[in-house]
Amino acid sequence: MDDGRLLSELRKARGLAVNLAREVDMKNQRIWEMERHHEEISSRLNSMIAEKDHMNHAFSEEMRKMQVIGLQNAKLKSELECQISNMHLLVQESEKLKDEVACQRKELEQRANELQKRETQLNNERTSFYLEKEKIAQNPFDSNYSMMVHINGLRDRLNEKEEELHDMDNLNQTLILREHMSNNELQAARKELINVLPHILDSSNSIIGLKRMGEVAQKPFQDVCMQKFSAQDWELRSVELSSLWQEKVNNPNWHPFKQVVKDDKVQEVIDEDDSDLRILKSQWGAEACKAVVNALLELNEYNPSGRYVVPELWSFKEGRKANLKEVIECLVQQLKASRSAKRRRDGQRS
Repeated sequence: MDDGRLLSELRKARGLAVNLAREVDMKNQRIWEMERHHEEISSRLNSMIAEKDHMNHAFSEEMRKMQVIGLQNAKLKSELECQISNMHLLVQESEKLKDEVACQRKELEQRANELQKRETQLNNERTSFYLEKEKIAQNPFDSNYSMMVHINGLRDRLNEKEEELHDMDNLNQTLILREHMSNNELQAARKELINVLPHILDSSNSIIGLKRMGEVAQKPFQDVCMQKFSAQDWELRSVELSSLWQEKVNNPNWHPFKQVVKDDKVQEVIDEDDSDLRILKSQWGAEACKAVVNALLELNEYNPSGRYVVPELWSFKEGRKANLKEVIECLVQQLKASRSAKRRRDGQRS
C-alpha cells in the first residue's frame, strides 16, 4: 500500500519534472528567439545609424561643394564684370581714337588741299624765279640792285614753301600711321570679343552674337529631305547633304563666280550658269541652292583666300556685322538683367 502510493507520487513528480523541463525548454527557446530578434533589431539600428551618418556626411559634402561652386560662380561673375568693364573701356578708347583719326583725316584732307594749292603756287613761283634768272643771265649788264633783291626774296619764299611742303608731308605720314594703329587696335578688340563672347553671352535671348560666315544652313536641306525620304532616313540624309556641300564650298578649287562691271568697278558675282549649282537647284530645290550661294558669298567676302568658316560679330536683328559699341551695350544689358533676376530670387527666398 505504501509502495503503491510512493510509486504514484514518483510518477507525479516525474511528470511534473518533465513538464517543468519542457516549459524550461520552451522558455529557453523564446529567450533565444528574443535574443536573435534583439540582435536583428540592433543590427538594423546600427545600419540605420551608419546610413544616417553617411547621409549627413554626404549632405555636408554637397553643401561644401555648393559653397565652393557658389564662391567660384561669384569669382567668375566678378571676373566677367571686370572683363566687360575692360572691354567697355577698350571700346570707348577705340571709339575716341576712331573719332580722333576721323578728325585728323579731315584735317589731313584740308591740309592736302592747301598743300596742293601751295605746291601749285610754288611751281608757279619756281617757274617765275627761273624765268627771272634766265633774263638776268641773258642781260647781265642790265641787272640792278632791285632785281637782286627780288630774286633773293623769291629764293627765300621758295625755301619756305619747300619747308612747309616737307612738314605737311611728315604730318601726312604721321596721320596715316596713327590711323593704321587705330585700325589694328579695333581689329584686336574684335578678335578678343569673338574669343570670349561664346562663354559670356546668353545666345538664347540675345540679338547680338557670333555668326559662322560661310557655313551652309541646314534647314533648307532638312525641309527638302523631309519631303523626299522616310521618317527614319530624312535626318541622316539632310546631314550628309549639307556636309557634302559644305566641303564643296570650302574647296578653293571650286570658284562659281564671274566678273562684271558695275558703276565702273569690276565686281565678282555668282555664276548662276555654274553646272554644280544648276544640278543642286534642280535636284534639291531653290532654297538649298540659296543656302549654298549665301555661304559662298560670305566666304568670298570674309575669307576668300582661306575658304573656311570664320566667326564674326553679328547683329541678328539688323542682319549685318555688329560694331564693338553694340556688342558691349548688349553685354552690359545682359549683366544688368542678370543682377535684377538675382535680386528678385534673393527677395523671394527672404
